Amino acid sequence: MRIALLLVSLALSTGLAGAHEIRLGSLSLDWPVGYTLKSGRPPFELSGPDGAKVLVTVMRPGPSAKASPEALAKLQASIERLLTEQARKAGQVVLPLASETLPDGTQLQSIGSEVSGLFKTGYFLQYALTARHGPIAFVTFEGHGPTTAQHEAVKGLFRSVHWEAGDDSLAERTAFTERAAALLRSRLGDAAVVIAAPLTLKIGDLQANLDRVYDFCRSNTGGCDDELQRYVQAVVDVHGKSAVAVTREALRAVVRTVAYAETATRSAAGQATALYRPFAEGLVAMSMVDSPRSARLLGEADCQSLGLSPLQAQELALANLRRTLRPLSEVAQPLKHGAIGTLQGDFYESGRVLLYEDWAPLAQAQQGVLIVALPSKDVLLYAADDSPAGLDALRMQVRELMRRVPGPLTDVLLRWTPSGWQTVR
Repeated sequence: MRIALLLVSLALSTGLAGAHEIRLGSLSLDWPVGYTLKSGRPPFELSGPDGAKVLVTVMRPGPSAKASPEALAKLQASIERLLTEQARKAGQVVLPLASETLPDGTQLQSIGSEVSGLFKTGYFLQYALTARHGPIAFVTFEGHGPTTAQHEAVKGLFRSVHWEAGDDSLAERTAFTERAAALLRSRLGDAAVVIAAPLTLKIGDLQANLDRVYDFCRSNTGGCDDELQRYVQAVVDVHGKSAVAVTREALRAVVRTVAYAETATRSAAGQATALYRPFAEGLVAMSMVDSPRSARLLGEADCQSLGLSPLQAQELALANLRRTLRPLSEVAQPLKHGAIGTLQGDFYESGRVLLYEDWAPLAQAQQGVLIVALPSKDVLLYAADDSPAGLDALRMQVRELMRRVPGPLTDVLLRWTPSGWQTVR
């Protein structure tokens, strides 16, 4: 789920007449007159004077990055390497990499490139902000004009940096899950409803995903109660019909972690053992029984009722997945070195990696380099850059997405090869 952005106009005492504070995730900056918000979804986009384009990405490093001074130093080195490589790709580096400590203790790193065009020269400025308590923000400025002059014009902006505590999204998701569970228990009984993870409930063999109703409630507080009640009623209805035979058309293939599969098998308690097979390191392929508002894992009893072997059921689930998703060639375009593509919007998006043959043309178009990540069930990232800096950039984006999406999946990176997917170490 994407972070909401709050825009508040304030009178400031910083000497920037008419400046206003823009909160981007947990980062707040006092922007001068002329900068306006264009996109409230990460990466946040602003427009500035003379057509300047500003992109802001706010993220948190993995827990290991804060475990020791050595880990923090390694993180800083990765940031410096990423900034330097991107600056060289953009043009001639005219502002060398520099670092300073801001008044609140935030580390600021900056670098600038001159971009040559047919009739004009332009600038590409990069800034990295690393807070003492963990968050990281990358800010880029791009436009026409001299690089040094633009740097002098915007560098004072960062002295207004303020990190918000945020809305503690994990606590918010957990509280919402408990609320939905309480409503369902009032209808089905305490023993029937189990919280499997934030925004995921298990009712017997049925899995209820709260992602969509949670998203609705965050953007429409006034209609939340009614929508949640409708959702609960739908789950109750599905649960009441769970004895109805599963149909072949409802099978869908998914990727899940080994830990998830083992937990699902244990929670079945001998009732309908979940089926799975190894896919890649730490990941397995499973099959789900899909319905408009919920999904549950396919079990041995379901295969028997369908007259299918587990292997036949898995093959049918793959075929149904290919049939229901848009063709990969329509949604995934070849990328340039350093770019990251995003596929999202369908609950089964991450399952595309199981359709291995579909990825061959894209890998070929990217000179044989195709790296894929599955940060959540409904988001798939892909890239054409397997350099250390490129992999670092992809990993950081994956970890940031996993931190804020309701259904995080895995931070494992996969490389396409003619013989199959391989884990990137």
